[in-house]
Amino acid sequence: MSRATKRRSTANRMQGEAMDEAKLKARVEDLLRRSQSGRGSEVIGPEILQGTITVLDALYGPQSTQMQSLLDSVQAARREPSPRMSAYAVVEVVRGTLENAKAELDAGLAGSLRQQMTGAVLTDFIGLARSVLGDPGDGAKNVAAVLAAAAFEDTIRRMGRELAGVMGRDDLANVIDALKKAGVLQAPQLGIAVSYLKFRNDALHADWQTIDRASVNSVLGFVEQLLVRHFA
Repeated sequence: MSRATKRRSTANRMQGEAMDEAKLKARVEDLLRRSQSGRGSEVIGPEILQGTITVLDALYGPQSTQMQSLLDSVQAARREPSPRMSAYAVVEVVRGTLENAKAELDAGLAGSLRQQMTGAVLTDFIGLARSVLGDPGDGAKNVAAVLAAAAFEDTIRRMGRELAGVMGRDDLANVIDALKKAGVLQAPQLGIAVSYLKFRNDALHADWQTIDRASVNSVLGFVEQLLVRHFA
């Protein structure tokens, strides 16, 4: 995979927002109701299977063992000798998957899983920034600065959403303040986060003369510390 392709892939993953827990629970319960309705398996099977795949993608990710288990089980169910038996078997597989997802949501595991996935995505993004920063020239430094600024902002916003209940697109300084009030960010990390607001603004507004390689490395190191502490 080329660096440019990897960069686009990582950015796309960062932009994808998982369903929040309440919506996931509601969706799972709706799919369970449909799977237990009086409609024929041939009618509801494809509909609830697609919905279940969407739920598993949001909960665990597209490459998760849960997703693979569902797809393998559905493939086996489709080997039943008659179309009617096959459709019934698929619905039973999907229903079991949904019951398991509901149990994990009820047990409060969704937030932890989402946090771990967030950490993995942002760690990839930081790795990409460091790779770019290893190239010579101001161009590479500037690209790495933009990536570092984006990783910093995304991490702070995700911390605000997961740990301080900041659900909108508040000013980043307000998100940091909310994290302070929630006791999530404390000295010395609080002061460092505030100081990096200028770096973020300079990078996103292409004010390159104010940014050097040392500052990019410093921001990346700080974001890594936040990820280890809050999303590992």
